[in-house]
Amino acid sequence: MKAKLKDRIFIIGFLVIPIILLALFSYYPLVKLFQLSFTDWNGMSPEMHYVGMKNYREIFSQKELFQTFANNMAYVVTAILQQFFGLFLAILLNSSIKMKKTFRTILFMPYIINGVAVAFMFNYMYDYSNSPVNMILNKLGLQSIHFISTSYASNFALSFISFWKYVGFSMVIYLAALQSISNEIYEAARIDGAGFFQTVCYITFPNIKSMFEMSLLLSLNGALQVYFEPFIITRGGPNGRTATFISKSLELAYTYRKYGKAAAMGVVLLIIIMLLIVVQKVFLKEGKNG
Repeated sequence: MKAKLKDRIFIIGFLVIPIILLALFSYYPLVKLFQLSFTDWNGMSPEMHYVGMKNYREIFSQKELFQTFANNMAYVVTAILQQFFGLFLAILLNSSIKMKKTFRTILFMPYIINGVAVAFMFNYMYDYSNSPVNMILNKLGLQSIHFISTSYASNFALSFISFWKYVGFSMVIYLAALQSISNEIYEAARIDGAGFFQTVCYITFPNIKSMFEMSLLLSLNGALQVYFEPFIITRGGPNGRTATFISKSLELAYTYRKYGKAAAMGVVLLIIIMLLIVVQKVFLKEGKNG
């Protein structure tokens, strides 16, 4: 009995500190976020005036605020492509090609580079006058490209930065999953005459499906919460064309001192992410049942 009691105390001792930290830095700020979303707090006044659902009504009534969420869809599309491309690279570099370790290092390197440095690098790459890409195009007699303009395509130009930075990270995750699959299964498939696509569809993907689902969920979550690229490069411009849900809420909070409305936007985004998780769980459950 004493040994069991010591084990319980030992386990509880290890759990108490993480639970306290989780409650202090995750759950308490979440509760405050909900509380702020029902106020008109300006970030300076010691008093908070409760305004009920006013902030939420303004968010859904002012289309220019909520339409920023549409800009996030470019990042969502890119995040999905990133997963498939990362899986393709992992399959390629899990084979017996030469210098595969070197290629793995090169592809993973962008993930290590500081995000601000990456943003400044792409800011130079996207410059209409001095972009090396446009210089090459001009030498070939082709027109320069407006990477950042008033068109929706500017969001894809910015989302490509995330693609470039994180595709190597996705590749490493899938490499770890692929290396858990026995080579004997692949050898048996080759003997039976299975081709590359048959092997991927019927052996590789089913065995790493849970890893793919987790990685996809994390990427979609990041795509919905993206703010770094538009914040550093475009400040949401031109004319709000590249503003995302998070960058707009940050602007409301720190530029216009509307912390209550910014908190309400944060709550709305949280609900959208939770709905995304529920939808994915439903599809996964149907897939398992099927």
